[in-house]
Amino acid sequence: MKTKPRKPRSAQVQLNRMQHRWADLRPLMLEEGRVIAWIGPLRGFQMKYKVAVLWEWQKPKAVPLVHVLDPPIEPRPGTDFIDLPHLNYDHETPEDSALCLFDPDAGEWDSTMLIADRIVPWASEWLHFYEIWHLDGVWRGSNAPGPISVGEILRQRQEAPDGTRA
Repeated sequence: MKTKPRKPRSAQVQLNRMQHRWADLRPLMLEEGRVIAWIGPLRGFQMKYKVAVLWEWQKPKAVPLVHVLDPPIEPRPGTDFIDLPHLNYDHETPEDSALCLFDPDAGEWDSTMLIADRIVPWASEWLHFYEIWHLDGVWRGSNAPGPISVGEILRQRQEAPDGTRA
């Protein structure tokens, strides 16, 4: 039996679902209407954060991005932004890096899904794990295969195959 291909969710469907489930995240149209941004509070473990969920709704393969606006995410003492786990690291302005919420190679997100039902809960969960990581340095969230931070990737590249530093 053939399954019908699922259609991408329209901007109106995404807006309606977000309003229903996350009414405090207020929609804005940015970049001449090409980007829908939902801005507002989202709870982690103990704190509330102001976040921006950005979606280029006219691009079929566009992935919604979540940025933490306030309080800003920060590295642990003695580390740098490259050591923050699960960030879509922005080399030019690290403090503007988006949260890495899923493994794109695992098919965990596509345009047929609802941002309010997937992306926003994942962002809240990310903030929960971030707060705990900030206390003890252990990331307790699930991981895609491989390193969990850009810093870890760079350190691995510096090591020679025999385990010595290059």
